Amino acid sequence: MNTKSFILIGPGAVGLSISSLLMDNDYRCTAVVARTTDGEDQINSWLGQDIPVELWEEWVPEPSEFVLVATPDDTLEELGVQLAQKYHDVSSSGTTFIHFSGIQSSEEFLPLRRLGYAAASLHPLQSVPSVERGRKGLIGCSWAFEGDSKSLCSAIVDKLDGTLTELTAEDKVPYHLAAVFASNLLIALEAMAVDIAGATKMSEEEFFRMFAPLIRQSLDNIIEQSPGKAITGPIKRADTSTIQKHLDWLKKADQKYRTVYSELSHYLMEVLLAEDTITLQDVDDLAQILDDSA
Repeated sequence: MNTKSFILIGPGAVGLSISSLLMDNDYRCTAVVARTTDGEDQINSWLGQDIPVELWEEWVPEPSEFVLVATPDDTLEELGVQLAQKYHDVSSSGTTFIHFSGIQSSEEFLPLRRLGYAAASLHPLQSVPSVERGRKGLIGCSWAFEGDSKSLCSAIVDKLDGTLTELTAEDKVPYHLAAVFASNLLIALEAMAVDIAGATKMSEEEFFRMFAPLIRQSLDNIIEQSPGKAITGPIKRADTSTIQKHLDWLKKADQKYRTVYSELSHYLMEVLLAEDTITLQDVDDLAQILDDSA
């Protein structure tokens, strides 16, 4: 088996970003496996012309130190079965199969473990919308590890100047859910803010030019202090008159905005109460206004 050699299955943005970065750090990709040849030009542009691109149906595995599996989360269980079939007669049982799912565990590759192979999940806590952005964003990011071959995964992360946090299989769902709240649902809130600002005839471009400093400062405050200490605005001040004006306007808007405003305001009150920033009487007064508007 060739040490520091790997095979990539699934040449999307995540797979190509990680593979190209590893190749910059003396790892050797011996094959890329894909369902079609549609992306062959992109594969060659990021990994080089010498890397063979194999079609999944025709691919016959060769020994390698590890196999990177960068396919969608819902394909992994079936792929584990199919890989076990393909690797049943491969001589090197020292290979580790690594997938990048944030929510699925290494148990998805149980059929491979039964053949004596190792399996791990190694999730980069970073958004990878393209290879260009992935190559920048993956350097120095945090990675969640679960499964076998911790030393191998640690070495991969070290090459990318990242930090490794070990999880159990049971940790994967709340970990991934936290990532969704921290990223995707945050984006949903900003998209709602753009829509609401549109009532003033403000364009999306104008919104971000005006609101970007506020968004950045809020994130900095959260990271540098804590969510509780970063809260500002009418809920913290128990400013019932301002909140009532918000709610009066929201009655004329789509129900979803009112629901999100009310639910998140209730949660902010819980956080502020735990911080001893507002009183129980403040909570009662605020809750009455919010609930009366529902």
